[in-house]
Amino acid sequence: MATDPNERWASVEPGHTLGGRRLRVGRFLGGHAAERASSRGANGERLTGWWLGRLPGGWHVINDVPVGDEGTNIDHVVVGPAGVFTIDTKNLTGKVWVGPKSILHNRRRTDFLPEACVQAHRASVLLSSAVGRPVEVRAILAILADDWTIKQRPADVYVNATRGVKDWILKQPAILRAHEVIELAAAASRPLTWTRPWS
Repeated sequence: MATDPNERWASVEPGHTLGGRRLRVGRFLGGHAAERASSRGANGERLTGWWLGRLPGGWHVINDVPVGDEGTNIDHVVVGPAGVFTIDTKNLTGKVWVGPKSILHNRRRTDFLPEACVQAHRASVLLSSAVGRPVEVRAILAILADDWTIKQRPADVYVNATRGVKDWILKQPAILRAHEVIELAAAASRPLTWTRPWS
């Protein structure tokens, strides 16, 4: 039986991938306030992961991706026909205000948007290096909050609640062929991809 030439992209060693990673919750945090914040954040990541897990066949979700050796991570990397996305989850109490260039939490300016952009850029550089060609990565913020006001969505980061993120991803036009999706998902699943130097 003839082998599909695209199958070479599908050979990913399970022992060397990030697919089975569990969320790391507050290992180095001390005190009850830090534990509550860490628990709230982890619960938000789990809820986002659950919604993303409901994406149809042909989509790949890698959760809690450690990046570099600084202890940073990307909450979720999603690869599918519509491209590659990094998703940063925020589980917040109180009010969130979203404008075209900033996000306020309880009336205080946050750095959520620039952080999401840096995260997507870093993922783009690392995935491009891993596959040997340019890879565009789009930034998403999945925010859980008690109260929302969206004046205008930012142009460079998609912002919504977790279910809205999943629905938006599915509405994006297909830009990748099946073998490209498999190639990029395999690269995103390899720990080595995320430990390369970048700038």
